[in-house]
Amino acid sequence: MLSQNNTIRICQISASFNSKVYDQLFRFIHTIEKDYLMKYKKFADRYNSLLALSLAKKLTNKKLSAQLNLLHTELGQPFLMGHHEHISISHCENTIVVAMSTNKVGIDVEKKLSTVGYKLFLADEEYELLNNSKNRADLLTSIWTLKEAYLKLKGKGFFIDPTNISFNKIKERWFLKDDFCSFLSRDLPNGMKLSIASEVEKKINFEKITESELIEWINNGY
Repeated sequence: MLSQNNTIRICQISASFNSKVYDQLFRFIHTIEKDYLMKYKKFADRYNSLLALSLAKKLTNKKLSAQLNLLHTELGQPFLMGHHEHISISHCENTIVVAMSTNKVGIDVEKKLSTVGYKLFLADEEYELLNNSKNRADLLTSIWTLKEAYLKLKGKGFFIDPTNISFNKIKERWFLKDDFCSFLSRDLPNGMKLSIASEVEKKINFEKITESELIEWINNGY
């Protein structure tokens, strides 16, 4: 097994939006977490957030009965009270991904973008990449998700103008001007783009689980 100190552990799950699954997971979370979920008006948003917080607890490798409550900073950055590692959460449509690391980490998952509206987030230097690209939609999605992941790592969200963040790609590796973080952008089997930003370069330990497996883990945790 890879050491937790040397890896970024990432777990993906697909949402079925089944009310019975929701009810099973919902009854195991803390009142604070329930109150947070109920802020979402749409059931799909509550469902995805519930899966995400449940996945985050699973990634700790602790018994669920431990005091692990998912809370958020004033800027919306998630953290687990009672656990020292950093976490990052992202979801798009029915795809939910959670990352955990001993160092700061940010992730973002997104379906392929259209080529419309890129001027809102591309830095001037990134236009050269775009002009030389044979697949503009794929490149734009990578750049967008890398910026989202980086800003999550920094805990600032889009309080920073994304056009002031400039990425470059050299021999399939992504680099950020004036920052030495580690970056990775990859396609998931379902066609979504996943990008990862890490404070230091680490191995990626990626797994995908089902809702049934998550519920089984929760039931065994008590």
